[in-house]
Amino acid sequence: MYSLNEPAKKSPVTRNLFFATTLLILILNFAIFAAYGNQTPDFASKVPWDSFSVTNLFHALVNTFTHSNLQHVLLNMLCFAIAGSYLERKMGSLRFLLFMTIVCFFTAFASCTNSGLYWHGFSGANYGLYGYILLEYVFTLARKKTRTPFNIAYGAILIGLIYLAMCFCGGTSAIRFEWYPYDLLHNLGHASGFAVGLLLGICLPPSFLLIEKEVS
Repeated sequence: MYSLNEPAKKSPVTRNLFFATTLLILILNFAIFAAYGNQTPDFASKVPWDSFSVTNLFHALVNTFTHSNLQHVLLNMLCFAIAGSYLERKMGSLRFLLFMTIVCFFTAFASCTNSGLYWHGFSGANYGLYGYILLEYVFTLARKKTRTPFNIAYGAILIGLIYLAMCFCGGTSAIRFEWYPYDLLHNLGHASGFAVGLLLGICLPPSFLLIEKEVS
């Protein structure tokens, strides 16, 4: 067994295709905002939002890719570009695409099960990435083969940036910070996304996504 962090022959499934999935999601979010701006219909208001249904799940999923204003989409995509490229480098583009599909559906599901929660923007999916990356970094430190100086430093910097993102107070109309993870503790949608990321880290551990059999 070897880690994808080390030089190795990679299959098409594990190969990083020039961060294609990260770029695809960035383009999709910016394209939707360019086409609709903040006039995108609020699908969530058209159905009861205090119980789960397939319709609610679809609306929540669509709302994940819509944003209130330019600052909102820019901040979300900046955070996603940093976190997404980190995981895509390790998973490979196809695995990361599958992973992001799961994250988006699970964060949309989490929003449907929270009474009165308004879900709008990609930050819920970002927080799902944050939760998973936290466990992935612990996993990296726990294994001797992956505990390289580069991985330790790279992961530590990313964890620092994630903590900084969690300290946002506002974000759609103003940019303010608190010294503690204010955004995580005061936004139920973000907390739900973070919990989903931790859950995926347990159900789909990094060893499943980041480790493959050695090619002889």
